[in-house]
Amino acid sequence: MYQFIHQAAFYLHIAIGAVALIVFWLPLVAKKGSASHRKYGKIFTYSMYILSISGVIMTLLVIMDPIAIRFPDKVLSPEQIQKISYQNRVFSSFLFMLSILTFCSTRHSVAVLKVKANRVLLKTTNYLSPIILLGLLGGLMAWFGFDKSIILFKFFGVLSMVVSFGMLRYIFKAEVKQREWIVEHLGSILGAGIAAYTAFFVFGGQRIFSIIFSGDLQFVPWILPSVVGVTAIVFFSKKFRKQFRVS
Repeated sequence: MYQFIHQAAFYLHIAIGAVALIVFWLPLVAKKGSASHRKYGKIFTYSMYILSISGVIMTLLVIMDPIAIRFPDKVLSPEQIQKISYQNRVFSSFLFMLSILTFCSTRHSVAVLKVKANRVLLKTTNYLSPIILLGLLGGLMAWFGFDKSIILFKFFGVLSMVVSFGMLRYIFKAEVKQREWIVEHLGSILGAGIAAYTAFFVFGGQRIFSIIFSGDLQFVPWILPSVVGVTAIVFFSKKFRKQFRVS
């Protein structure tokens, strides 16, 4: 039963992920605030919600019973079971954190536009809990990454903490500048796009990139979308601060 649920979530994840990769660019090129911008933006955000939720389902199932999900029909020795269970639970915990990162980024991008300067609507337990969870998961993953010298865990653990802190800072800062929520929306939605392209680069393009990046460079497809994305966030944030006169 668990394997069936995992497989269904996996195929849904792949199908919706393909949609998200394409639709991601449409709101960026459409006129801001136009009907097309809103329509494609909704499609992208709904796609990212599905991706994050299906990701949470898949990772939790693997954490619960990695052997039943990964090797349901294979006869394994006790040593193999222990090793495989540990490896799959660790990596699935990492992917669980990325799913929470995707969910928080997507939800925050929508919420800041809805509430604008009235951030009291963001100061609720339901809204804050996933953001705090993201920061805690990021801290644990970063600690594990530094302890075990795993660069992916270090990088995305720290990134998750930074994103969590940034959202909390925006929510609880004394005041927001006029139209600052537009820049906050942009940064968060680009963060969600980074997550979508990271997944594609690592899983969808695994065969291609495994030829280009081998050995110590295998982590590059993971980090490349974040490097490009963060650069884009900085660039567009400056552009829109000037365009919308966020002072």
